[in-house]
This record gives sequence, structure tokens and C-alpha cells, in this order.
Amino acid sequence: MSKLNIALIGAGRRGAGAHLPVIAKLNDVYNLVAICDMDEPTAKSMAGKYGVNAYTNIRDLVKHEQLDVADITVPGSAHHAIACFVADAGVNIVCETPIAVTLPLSDMMIEAAERNSVKLEIAENYYRAPRERFMSKVIEAGVIGKVARIYRIFYEGGYHGMSMLRLRAGGEPISILGITQSSEIIPIIDRMKRHHTSENWSLGFLEFDNSATALMTYSNVIHARSLGRGQNGISQIDGSKGTIVGETIYVVPPEDLESGAQGKPCNPKRTTIEVDGVNVLDKIEVELPDQKVVWENSLKIYPLSEGQIAVADELLSIAKAVINDTEPEYGALAGRQDQEMNLAMSESALRSRETITFPLKELTQTEQNIHERIKEQFGCDPEDVEKLVDTFFPRR
Repeated sequence: MSKLNIALIGAGRRGAGAHLPVIAKLNDVYNLVAICDMDEPTAKSMAGKYGVNAYTNIRDLVKHEQLDVADITVPGSAHHAIACFVADAGVNIVCETPIAVTLPLSDMMIEAAERNSVKLEIAENYYRAPRERFMSKVIEAGVIGKVARIYRIFYEGGYHGMSMLRLRAGGEPISILGITQSSEIIPIIDRMKRHHTSENWSLGFLEFDNSATALMTYSNVIHARSLGRGQNGISQIDGSKGTIVGETIYVVPPEDLESGAQGKPCNPKRTTIEVDGVNVLDKIEVELPDQKVVWENSLKIYPLSEGQIAVADELLSIAKAVINDTEPEYGALAGRQDQEMNLAMSESALRSRETITFPLKELTQTEQNIHERIKEQFGCDPEDVEKLVDTFFPRR
């Protein structure tokens, strides 16, 4: 099998820090040919590090390189413009989250991919983490019974949080209530070099069509793990037979159901192997009173740290879709749905905590505000792809 030619577009924190090191390790699948960033020193520096061609203009990139896949890691406001442009050039896409900042811009991406018969994957990585893959197997095995409630406190927010809540609920969202608050903080620069002068906090309560409910709360400062925020998170999944708290699975032996029904903790065990000098996760397993649940790392042939597995997973998802002419595992429609849930939570807060039902049937005020900010900041309509692909989107 010939390798796929891939280029990274956007060599900032996420692209340079998370994607490039993993692409380099997937060298049996990918041939990294170019790095494109509008900041010339960044483009040249990263291209030099990986021994590939440097570009500062996406037009030159698609003109001079024979690309199979474009890995888009530019700021979210630019996702739709870059994705539509490369799709029109016949290039398959894996795009960082969110799919786009509003639903109309997400639809532009989906339509461009369909129009040009290219694959479009969204790099939602939270559910792909080994811990979450393992927990999915535990739930699918019926260990805790039917899921009733999910709590994700200080774990992840926005579209990431919505993706996890939807996955764990196992149903379709029917409504959401959102609460937001903004408060001043002392000016800080976090570990990812992001600047913060305020904390934007949100809480979302969701109902699903299978009667499951979910609660999530988060903020930008919690995400940054700054000012002491987010030191401990709460992840709890309540089922009809038991509970998962963090990674601990609580089950009740049948003989105890009528004598206290105290859940007995069962903790998963990780096994690792060494691959090219890297300690690689082999499997996660848990021994339960009536069964054993095992998740095996299908990517253990690669020298990946546990934190890199999710990124490799999403990159291989688009590769498999291109090679086998199938749909990516997560896909653009799931990315759109998770962003729809996120936008609806903000809209609910904007409407004084009005419950919002799904699907959204018209452009929300939240989205209108986003479109106006794009116009003000970049001087063009948010759907003006030709103008936006030549616009520098500053790293946040």
C-alpha cells in the first residue's frame, strides 16, 4: 500500500505540539510533505525540523504539492474557509475541533466535501482516549445497567463536553438549559501561552430521548488549570445496576442487593509494553464479580505515549476512510451535532436560561454575534472563502 501524502496547515500549539509528532510516528501510513503557516518563521522552523517543504500560503501549498490529506489545525474561525478551499482542490481533510464556529459555516464544510467527493473527519479526541474507550466497553457490557445520569464537572467543556455527554447517554439530545457567567481575573498567560483576563464559566443540563440526563460545568481557566482551578474533576455515570466514578467501577453483588446494596469498587489495571524505547499502553482490563472487561490498544505497534493515542486514532480514521472509501469513524455530522449542542447551551444562557430544544431550526443570536465578530475582526463576510484563506488568524 502506498503512503498518503499529508500536509499540516497551521503550525501553532495544537498542530506543532500534538499533531506533527504523531504524524511522524505513523510513517507507514503517512508521508509528511509540507507544513503551511502564514507566520513565515514558524513555517520554516517546523518544516526544517521535519525535513519537509514550508509554505505561507495555502494557494501555493495545493498548487505545488500532490496531497491526499490536509490536517487543519488553524484557529476555529478559519476552519470553514480553509476546509472549503482544500476540498475544492480535491484534498481529503482532518480538521481540528470545533468543526466550525457556527452551524451555517459547518454546513459549508460538509457541502464542500460532498460536492468534491472528499472525506471529512473532525479531530474530536476526547472519546478516543484509552480511558474513555475502555469505559465505553464497560458500559456496552452492561456492567452498570442502563445509563440514567452523567456528571462531567471540571473535565471538559464546549463541544468536547457535549461529545462525551452524548456518547455516555447513548441517545439523541432533545433539550438543553445553559447558564453562563463571566468574571474578571488577574491577567495571566497559561501553560499553552494563551492570555486570559476573565473567566468564562458555563453550566449545561441536557435531556436525551432515552430519558438519560447530563450535567456539565467548565470554564476557560479550569481548562487551563490556572489559578488553582480544576485540580480535581468529577466524572460520574449512574446506571440502573451500578456507578462509574472516575475510573472506578462500583457494582453490587447479588447477595447484597437487599442488605445495603453497597457498591464494591473495581479498579482497572493497565498493562504496558516497550516499543522503540517508548512505554506503550497494551491494554486496560478490569476483573468484575461476574465478568472481565478488556480494552486492547489496536495502535500498540506504534511508539505512542498514552496521550498520543487519541491523536493517532483520528489521523488513522481519515486515512482508513480515504484508502477504503468509507466514512470516517466520528465524521462531520457528529462534529456538527456536538457544536449544535454547545451553541444551544450558549443560546439558552443568552435567553435568560430558556430551555432550547433540538434540532435548532434557525440561526441563533449566539451565531449572529459570532458572524458579526468575524466581520469586524477580518473585514469580510464569514462565508467569503476567497478573502478568508488569505487572512492571518492570530493564535489565541
